Amino acid sequence: MRMRPHPPRRSATPKPLGRALLAAILTLALSARAASEIPNAERFYSEWRFDEGDRALALLSKSHPGEQATLVAKGYERFMAGDFPAAAALYQAAAASGPPSHEIVDMAELAQGSARATTGYLERRSAHFLFRFPAADAVLADYGLEGLEAEVVALADDLGFVPGRPITVDIVRDGQDLSAMTTLSEADIERTGTVAVSKWSRIMLTSPRAMRLGYEWQDSLAHEYVHYVVAALTFDRAPVWLQEGMAKFLEHRWHRPPGLALNPSMQHFLAKALAGGNLIGFDAMHPSMAKLPKAEDATLAFAEVTTAVACLYAQGGAAALREVLATVRDGGDARVAVARAFGGTGAWADFEHAWHKYMLSLRYQTLPGAEPLVPRYRKKMAPGHDDHGDRGPSEDEAASGEGERFLRLGNMMLMRNRTRAASVEYEKGYRIGGNSHWIFAVKLGRAYLAQGQNDRALQVIADAESTYPELPWPHLIAGQALLGKGAAEAALAPLLLSLAVNPYDPSVHCSLAEAYQRLPAAPPDKLKRAERDCQALGRP
Repeated sequence: MRMRPHPPRRSATPKPLGRALLAAILTLALSARAASEIPNAERFYSEWRFDEGDRALALLSKSHPGEQATLVAKGYERFMAGDFPAAAALYQAAAASGPPSHEIVDMAELAQGSARATTGYLERRSAHFLFRFPAADAVLADYGLEGLEAEVVALADDLGFVPGRPITVDIVRDGQDLSAMTTLSEADIERTGTVAVSKWSRIMLTSPRAMRLGYEWQDSLAHEYVHYVVAALTFDRAPVWLQEGMAKFLEHRWHRPPGLALNPSMQHFLAKALAGGNLIGFDAMHPSMAKLPKAEDATLAFAEVTTAVACLYAQGGAAALREVLATVRDGGDARVAVARAFGGTGAWADFEHAWHKYMLSLRYQTLPGAEPLVPRYRKKMAPGHDDHGDRGPSEDEAASGEGERFLRLGNMMLMRNRTRAASVEYEKGYRIGGNSHWIFAVKLGRAYLAQGQNDRALQVIADAESTYPELPWPHLIAGQALLGKGAAEAALAPLLLSLAVNPYDPSVHCSLAEAYQRLPAAPPDKLKRAERDCQALGRP
């Protein structure tokens, strides 16, 4: 992300603190030679040209050790590397060495906030990533790194990029911590459902436990990595709409071929906007989609920019994407670059016309009677009762409306192990339909599973699974029903989809372990991991 709302998600483009920081600080206090070195170091780091930045910083440190600008440059380098305590100390030293600018004070506060938010984190490394997380989110590490490394392989093929240095990935507990580590306000984050940020050569991702219904966190990690790649290939010059379009279009590459893959909720908002002539202009997306009025607007904006990139890809493939990024890196205008890579006259107006025609050709439909899902943070607990424990997202948090009474009665019956009586109440709510329709499909699916009626569970959950792929429970029920029918290999795909939204449910891992146990050719490491997580999270 920049901002990654879900269905998104989320990503955001926070205010670029640091881009002009070093060049503006205390040049009067330095010799002419030092003054010429400062903007080079700043420019290289701001353009994600790290090797050149390191060389410039080493030269500055040798020629002017201990001076304020040198301390600031070192602090910025440490901040980008994710060493927040060292960055905070360097900024504080810089502030004490002379009259501090507002930029120094702001960056010192950001480093301090980031250090507080990540205190006590655990670490896991892979070939290209340093994955840091609270102990409660340990289940994310293996699957997160596996998906990220798969995305590295895919984008090496698509865009010709492989990271040359480890990328720090920090899992944050909630919107408050995400705000502390970025320049986004907590209000912006919660209003638009922002869940992840790619900034300062790092990735920050909100724990799925912070969201009411979970979210597609593995796609979000991949989405943020695409941002990293686009920033590196363009010297961080791509505008928000192009950044987000590329990231959303390519975020699925870790597990599927390239191509457009908008979920039904995004299709709904795009179809509605096309019918009403209410598309969001690209300029309105600047400086960040997190600044849009509401989560629905962010979802629509993502749908728009993704279809724009998909339109370009349909015409010129990955080569067209590479051409656009190279042109932007060399200082070219992004709209001109897209129009020329698309072909034809090379005029933006002509590309825009082709893009609108492309969107209409997709024939997306609204979802009458259904509730397109947008990301929502869970309600905050009362002071002293912050819930950063093991509780994952719950479908009951979304229950409302006319069917709430049937949901409550069905839950009471289920708690007393009266599954048939629970089914009766859930069926009443299911027949009502409306915004809670998917909740009753989930409840019925579980009740049918408990009664050994696997075919009925598959039947009742099928529509919810296809309409709301961003929910974990329909996938889980489908996987468990298939497992109950003896189709262990077929059960793996929906179970892994459920895990990619809510990895905190032990039944997902226990069901995966059972499926792998039934498959003679199952990878031993995956079986061992599923068994470990089943036990660690608490076998249901």
